[in-house]
Amino acid sequence: MKVKINLDGLGIIEGDQKRLLENYVDERLLVQRKQYDEYYVQLAVLEIDIYIRDLMILAEKFKVTVLEGSVTIE
Repeated sequence: MKVKINLDGLGIIEGDQKRLLENYVDERLLVQRKQYDEYYVQLAVLEIDIYIRDLMILAEKFKVTVLEGSVTIE
């Protein structure tokens, strides 16, 4: 199902978090910070196909909040 995902609260994420997140979003949206294994997201809000089991997997590394009409990942 298509869900509006808000990634605005992510800030800087580590390489492990990036590799998990790129399974669900286009990896070109994740930009490397300098030469470190740290990344930030270029686009804050996007609409993707995602299922509840995928949100549960993301919740292992991120704070996932399900709102009416959207999901926030921090």
